[in-house]
Amino acid sequence: MARCHVRCRHCATRRCLRRNPRHYTRLPACSVCGRRNYRVDRWMNRRDTGKTRCDCAGYWFPHRRGSLFCWSRADGTGRYPGDADFADRNYDGLAA
Repeated sequence: MARCHVRCRHCATRRCLRRNPRHYTRLPACSVCGRRNYRVDRWMNRRDTGKTRCDCAGYWFPHRRGSLFCWSRADGTGRYPGDADFADRNYDGLAA
């Protein structure tokens, strides 16, 4: 079964469950209000996050394209050293 994005009916907090809420005999409690009443978030379940994933060397984990240290911009073009929006963790801010 696939993951299911849900929202708490009381406080509208987002959460991702391992399966659809109707397959649970007892739902997990909301981390904010503690209630166990959820609704399926159709927008989150329908969105395609695969096209925003990036595996460049800017981060050591899969991350969202266009993040601060990512070597790609959100539109897919590359960031290179010397560009105004290129950020580097090893840069100390002092000019040599």
